[in-house]
Amino acid sequence: MKLKWAFASATVMKLPWDDEFKLWKKYKWKAVEIWFDKVKACMEQGRTCAELGSRMHDAGIRPIGVAPGVVWTPASGHDPRHEMGELTERLDVTLALGAEALTIVVLGKGGPDPASEYDRVADKLRKVAEMAARRGLRLNLEFLAGLPINGAMGSCIELLQKVDHPAVGMLLDLCHYYASPSHVEELSRLPKGKLFLVHVADAQNRPMEILGCEHRCFPGEGRIDVPALLAEIRTRTRYNGYFSVELYDKDVWEMKPDQVFKKTADSIKAIRKALKGKAGKRK
Repeated sequence: MKLKWAFASATVMKLPWDDEFKLWKKYKWKAVEIWFDKVKACMEQGRTCAELGSRMHDAGIRPIGVAPGVVWTPASGHDPRHEMGELTERLDVTLALGAEALTIVVLGKGGPDPASEYDRVADKLRKVAEMAARRGLRLNLEFLAGLPINGAMGSCIELLQKVDHPAVGMLLDLCHYYASPSHVEELSRLPKGKLFLVHVADAQNRPMEILGCEHRCFPGEGRIDVPALLAEIRTRTRYNGYFSVELYDKDVWEMKPDQVFKKTADSIKAIRKALKGKAGKRK
């Protein structure tokens, strides 16, 4: 089972874009997910997305996505004009970089009527999906464990069904899956072709009662049987897109960036070896 890998910029959150770019090249990454704030910092220095996109293109690096864009729950009372303005900017940056998709998360408190809240969030997402489609982009909708709206995989699947737009699909993050009331058999309810991206990380060896989605570690160091879960996802969805390594973890952010890239490469080698072993046993 051969997987396509990408490196998510959030793994080295404190590293500026130019320094990260050097490490992409050093470790021969061919696909990356870009953190929006790093691009914004470059733009504030007078640089352009076209310049950054050209550097990636010339280096043979494919920007598969930008993260994140935020859709706020109606109950949060967020200013809709500001919300749509920010989403418009992030979609435009995604397009200008030559990336394919913007990752979307739903933030904010839930209202007294969850069904109504989900309907209104779906309406918002449909509008943003239209904005993305006009630019030839897609939206990767990521569920975040512990949140009142879109906080589990089943909820994300139901939300996608409500939105019912070809430009929006699910981003399945292994840690959000593991730390939420999500179940792999729910993937049977995901419409065909609606898994757009998979985030790969492991969950720290903490008691489940206190394990949060922010408690991440390198694949193979934690509680999740990452190779087995990836194989199960592939079997149930026939997914053949990118598997993006994202360690959204404050302890990882304090590590030396070169060490992070090396450990990431070592983790991927171990996953490949485990998957090869599983394939051999099935023959």
